[in-house]
Amino acid sequence: MQSQIQNDIKTADNIGRQFLQAFFTPNTDIANFYGNDSILTFETEVYVGRDEIIGKLKNLQVNNVPNNYSVQPSNNGILIFCSGNFNLIGETNQMPFLRCIFLVQSSGSYYIKNDIYKITFG
Repeated sequence: MQSQIQNDIKTADNIGRQFLQAFFTPNTDIANFYGNDSILTFETEVYVGRDEIIGKLKNLQVNNVPNNYSVQPSNNGILIFCSGNFNLIGETNQMPFLRCIFLVQSSGSYYIKNDIYKITFG
């Protein structure tokens, strides 16, 4: 049992690392990462479905740079917790953020089922 858990952790970490590299690459089409049943909580606002989520995230016009992350396997997916900095496009001042992302698998690939995005001040 213990070795299976260790293998699951390694696999989840590999998938999580690849996901973060692809997701946070500038000019990536993030619509490909969400499904119609995805949920984003940005601060206190909740957005449901790919179209609502992409509308919100594109309106933010920010560059996110994750600095640190942790990944855990779950029964039905992969949980990613990351922190980093973001700045408004065209600005140089950075602000910290936290993000908790839950990936689930559908048709052989992963997508974001749940995304909690918090700006952290101080």
